[in-house]
Amino acid sequence: MSKISIFIFIVLPAFYSVTTYSQNMNSPYSVYGVGDIDFRAYNRTSGMAGTGLALSSSFYVIDNNPASIAGLPRSFYTVDVATAGKSVQYKGDPISATNSSNKDFWIKRLGLAVKINGSWASSIGIRQFSNINYKFSGNKPVEGSTTTYVTAYEGDGGLNEYYWNNAFLISKHFSAGLRSSVIAGAINQTETISDDALQSVITTKQQDYFGQLRFQAGALYSTALNKKWDISLGGKFIPKIKMVAERTLTVTENGTVLVEDDFIKYGRFYLPNTYAAGIALKKNRKTTFAFDYNYEDWSSLKIKEAGWQLVSSHRFSGGVEFSKQQYVANQLFEKRYFQVGAFLNNSYLQIRNQPVTEFGFTAGMGGAINNSLLYTIAVEAGSRGTTQAKLIKENYVQLTLGFSYRDFLFSKGRKYN
Repeated sequence: MSKISIFIFIVLPAFYSVTTYSQNMNSPYSVYGVGDIDFRAYNRTSGMAGTGLALSSSFYVIDNNPASIAGLPRSFYTVDVATAGKSVQYKGDPISATNSSNKDFWIKRLGLAVKINGSWASSIGIRQFSNINYKFSGNKPVEGSTTTYVTAYEGDGGLNEYYWNNAFLISKHFSAGLRSSVIAGAINQTETISDDALQSVITTKQQDYFGQLRFQAGALYSTALNKKWDISLGGKFIPKIKMVAERTLTVTENGTVLVEDDFIKYGRFYLPNTYAAGIALKKNRKTTFAFDYNYEDWSSLKIKEAGWQLVSSHRFSGGVEFSKQQYVANQLFEKRYFQVGAFLNNSYLQIRNQPVTEFGFTAGMGGAINNSLLYTIAVEAGSRGTTQAKLIKENYVQLTLGFSYRDFLFSKGRKYN
């Protein structure tokens, strides 16, 4: 065991001690760490593969960079919600005709943003940080014997990020922001052992409860290059944090509780230093070209166990947006937009010496339904993992749908201008 006491699922030994197994899951890779950590922003940038570190908007809440919401207009508040549905096809040796596909649906984020005065914008909300969703079964051998038990493993739960984002317009061209978050939630793992001869079913449920503060700092600089072109540069930094989990155990036999919510120990998991930067070029304020790079320093944490380890990750993304605008009452409004994008993600997982990489392509559009209600819709098609070393490859299609409601702020019956 390494010096870093990390959060390890009870199901991990099953990959090495269970002789045969079948699977039914939304993501087999959520068995590692704190589950599938979702890097997607689920906002207006979804159709550009989430590329948005150098972008801001006066119509939509773009918060890929904590400094970006400083671009929101004064006198308005915005409520936004985003949902996603995903269909996955699996390939690999553990996959059969009965478990080769799956579908799922989530509410990914819910937030409220407001420009408090001419230079200060603030937002609060909740978003999904990680997801646990797997199930597999097999025959578990008894040590020192040829006897085996039918064993099923299942994981569910995940972590959410509860955030408060504050951004400040320092000058006409420069803004800075700080995002304060609490990452919290429960991760559940259940092992069920069946013995037909003894007519006994023993279920062991392990629960880990997390809760930890996390901060993100961001900056955004924008300026005009000439009459046609504008450029913006953005970046953010997230420092390393230690996440402490309180672990409890519940054991039942044939429905009779033997142990109930007994505290076992405190576990630890780390999130690494993260560095990200982006650039965006906009022509005539209608056509936008953007590129982002994101680096997470997992390797420095030295989290490594039998058959798997966490390695530093690199994510590249880029996209193009075309905006259709019109003047109404001498003011410029956006009617709708269209986007395309692509990304390549060398993830933090390396299993059986195989990197778990992911790539995908996106397309999206959005616009105004009426003066107050905006919509965004994006589709993503991608692939993650490999079939080498008896791993599982996921081919997926994901549809993201979001809505934003904007209206004037009122205070003591007076409307702000």
